[in-house]
Amino acid sequence: VYNNIHHPSKLAVGADFHCFKNKIEPKWEDPVCANGGKWTMSFSRGKSDTCWMYTLLALIGEQFDYGDEICGAVVNVRVRQEKIALWTRNAANETAQVSIGKQWKEFLDYNDTIGFIFHDDAKKLDRAAKNRYSV
Repeated sequence: VYNNIHHPSKLAVGADFHCFKNKIEPKWEDPVCANGGKWTMSFSRGKSDTCWMYTLLALIGEQFDYGDEICGAVVNVRVRQEKIALWTRNAANETAQVSIGKQWKEFLDYNDTIGFIFHDDAKKLDRAAKNRYSV
């Protein structure tokens, strides 16, 4: 993985690159993801490569206490920024979600506040969806 990873800075603008657990599709409609949500980190364009790699290594290496709650990770490459999101199964499990968010920030030494949005809120409210949890 380390030697062959696709770096977000090398992907085309508009690209969405996913790494999900076996038989889980990176879409809200997947039954495993349907009741979940996502933690999101934002980066300036070209600045997410290391965090994307460390996110994947933490997932593959089973570093999260609530790893069974995680469905996968997505990186979105846009004109002005890149975003990395961790998708989870059960958004209502606040204990698990907050633990995942805190550990993810710690693994990446990320100092900004990150927020967790329920997929249901995102579906209904689109960009108006508000963070339910923050760490």
